[in-house]
Amino acid sequence: MYHKNKIMIEIIFTSRPLSKKPISWINAITRMKTRSPFDHVSLKYRGDIYESVGGEGVHKIPFDEWIKDRKDTYLFIYQVDREDVSFNRFRELEGLEYDYAANFWHLFNRKNKLKKRANKKMYCSELIANMMGMSDAHEVTPDLLERRLRDFNSYITEI
Repeated sequence: MYHKNKIMIEIIFTSRPLSKKPISWINAITRMKTRSPFDHVSLKYRGDIYESVGGEGVHKIPFDEWIKDRKDTYLFIYQVDREDVSFNRFRELEGLEYDYAANFWHLFNRKNKLKKRANKKMYCSELIANMMGMSDAHEVTPDLLERRLRDFNSYITEI
């Protein structure tokens, strides 16, 4: 959905195909355990991707570089108004490590183990939810974030 005279941001949900790469097995397990078609979420704005990933944590990467590693990856894209996203919040979180423990608790449906971790570490959907000002960001999975955006009617395309 295009909004005339508004600056829009893309929220990109991904689903990597199963392959010999270990990350694809982790992604497949994530999709299975969360009952979601998505294993990752990132944000695209002005040619850059904002995300939190294992091994790199919270960072920004040029889209052209990011997409090279996404061969055969299913992309599902929503558009949100620029006013709904805080890049100041990203700058505060940039450089944090990836939150493997929270990912583990999500995988085993142990939400009672999740708590605000004083933003010491961050997983992918938690970062995007933080940038969008969601108070429960530490509990938001890619699937939950996608459902919230769908309810908001911001879906635009899938690739």
